[in-house]
Amino acid sequence: MDELAGLLGTLAMGCIVLPPRRPQSKGSVERTNSYLESSFLPLRDFADLADLQAQSDAWTEAVAWARHHRRLGARVREALAVERAELAPLPDAPPQVDRRLEVRVSRDGFVRVGGVDYSLPPGYAGRRVTVHLGLSALSVFCEARPVARHVRSYVPADVVRDRAHMAALAAAQEVQRRLRGGEPELPAVDLTRYDAVLGVCS
Repeated sequence: MDELAGLLGTLAMGCIVLPPRRPQSKGSVERTNSYLESSFLPLRDFADLADLQAQSDAWTEAVAWARHHRRLGARVREALAVERAELAPLPDAPPQVDRRLEVRVSRDGFVRVGGVDYSLPPGYAGRRVTVHLGLSALSVFCEARPVARHVRSYVPADVVRDRAHMAALAAAQEVQRRLRGGEPELPAVDLTRYDAVLGVCS
């Protein structure tokens, strides 16, 4: 009953929630994806997301918006100008679109997100941390405290290291190595100097 009420409320607002994994229900979206795959992506390389966005913006302005759309009966640029006049302004604060994940830190002090390993400072191995994953950056929090921040990588099996993390990790490993080596060696103490201070002659 609750699901039906929610569906009726959604329909009343003019929105229809489509079932997942049903491309037949989302023809306009899938058609756009097909157009991008066949007209924009072939023979292109991208250095990063900013490069992809820049190439996409230039291609959209020169090619996509200039084409005549049969269903619209006009060029895309002209139809967009008409539609923009009816659009409401965006809110001042952009919506929060970062994904939030809970990840366990590996024994060597890395978190794996999207097939990429990101370094953390020493002391978090085995703990569960919260990852805020954005399009261009990744932030790690432990008990609501910020732990690390990295530029997001889209390279499969990449390893992203922070120099400060690696230096601290190397120092911690050196301390552990010395402790495993046994008691530290202390220089011999010359006790005769105490006799001289007390005025005791040997």
